[in-house]
Order: sequence, then C-alpha cells, then structure tokens
Amino acid sequence: MDLVAMSNKERFEWIRKRHAFLCNIVSSYNSIDEFVKDKEHWFALFGMDLGLQNGYAYIDMWLDYGEYEMYFVIPGNDGNLTVSEVIRWQDDTCANTYLNIFSLHGCEENEILTSIHNYG
Repeated sequence: MDLVAMSNKERFEWIRKRHAFLCNIVSSYNSIDEFVKDKEHWFALFGMDLGLQNGYAYIDMWLDYGEYEMYFVIPGNDGNLTVSEVIRWQDDTCANTYLNIFSLHGCEENEILTSIHNYG
C-alpha cells in the first residue's frame, strides 16, 4: 500500500481508522502514566514512539518519505483514556500543523486536551 500516493480523502479515512484503533487500545486505561509504562515497548516494536508531554501522551507514527502523524492520548469524559481528535501531521504542503480529523479544520496545540469526538 502506498501511503503517500493516496488522495486526501483516502488519507483522512486511514487517519480515522488509526484513531479508532488507538481509541480501542487506550480505552481500558484511566492513567496516562500507567498506559505509557505498560505500552511504551509494545509501540516501539511497531516502530512508533510513545511518550509523555504537557499532560498527555503522544504516539508518533512515521509513514513513507518522512511523513508522520502524531496522535494524543488524553483523559476522556468517562474517566478512561481516549485519543484526541486533534493530530499533528505533515500536510500536503509539507508543513507541520495540527488538524481536527473530524472537522478537517486546522487547530492549535491548546485544543488537544479539549477535543474529544462524540461517537454517540
């Protein structure tokens, strides 16, 4: 699969699939520190970086040709962890920006902790 030759529509579909996959992994945890301690090596086995920063955890995924997507593990509204709907990524102009993956609007770093998608 060529991750770089995808259209934006296809790439956003894959971003949302990765988001759902990560939500499933983090949802059984209620402590960011415990999640990182438990899963840091697991993510490293798959070539992803998991770390702590500014009250959340980040999962850094490197794609083809130096492109990346960074997802943020945050406290959810139900006491368990979730994944923010804001990611940091390299957009189609090679700029490193924050994007809300559901509205597809650019956003700021300070929106990471408050952007929780309502699946209901």
